[in-house]
Amino acid sequence: MIKKLQALKAKKGFTLVELVVVIAIIGVLAAILVPTMIGVVQDSRITSADSSASQIKTQTTTWLTNMDAAKKTLKSGTGEVSVTVSTSGGTTTWTTSGVGTFQAGTGTAATWSGGTDKNFDYCLYMADVLRDIKNATISITFKDGAVAGVGIVDGDNAYGGTMPAQADWDAGTFAFNTQDGGKAGIDNDGIVIGTNPKLQKS
Repeated sequence: MIKKLQALKAKKGFTLVELVVVIAIIGVLAAILVPTMIGVVQDSRITSADSSASQIKTQTTTWLTNMDAAKKTLKSGTGEVSVTVSTSGGTTTWTTSGVGTFQAGTGTAATWSGGTDKNFDYCLYMADVLRDIKNATISITFKDGAVAGVGIVDGDNAYGGTMPAQADWDAGTFAFNTQDGGKAGIDNDGIVIGTNPKLQKS
């Protein structure tokens, strides 16, 4: 019994100095790794938003090509187009504003929204082919009847920031995060803006 007590007394715990050193090392590692991890998460969100913008551009181009083949070509008045995506009752609803009109053709008319045929109604078509995009603010810029560029803020229906406009797509740059010298893809409020084609920070 005495030997056991002596053995227990011989066992030592960490000294205060050792604990302070360990805590200091953990603090230094955290200071190095946390900003890196935040940057990785941001980059991942930007890449995801850019991918969504690419899908929207591809599908919008496909739809416009189909309209052109059906002799319902997009006419003049096609500057910047604002497209809002929202969900209601579990179904995805796309709405548009500030859009151009289409050349009159025979049969079903081509419309941005309000139609009944998803082959000729842009909003119905996009809701059908891009079901993963359920809640976003999207801006599409057209030039000469084609898609010049797409900007998207995913998951934010009430985005009040500035989206890329015609001059930005022409220049290939956008004023991302002008306040603190941040990276392309993040605005002044830290909100991710996906773009396609990819815009660099001006």
